[in-house]
Amino acid sequence: MVEAKSKVLSCLFLPDVLCSYRKTEGFYVMDRCAKCPHYIRFMADMEEEEERFFEEVERLRRGESLG
Repeated sequence: MVEAKSKVLSCLFLPDVLCSYRKTEGFYVMDRCAKCPHYIRFMADMEEEEERFFEEVERLRRGESLG
């Protein structure tokens, strides 16, 4: 019988967060990320940042100040 070694991984999306799932050989953590609350939070934050970026780009395009 072969015993699978597991180890705790850092979250791929948020610093200073440990992944809730343990990595074992032959298993990919990313398979579970789509349902993970850390991934969902990361994606929401990225969408908000992207929206702010494009709003700023549009203001600059129109010649408005950034104030």
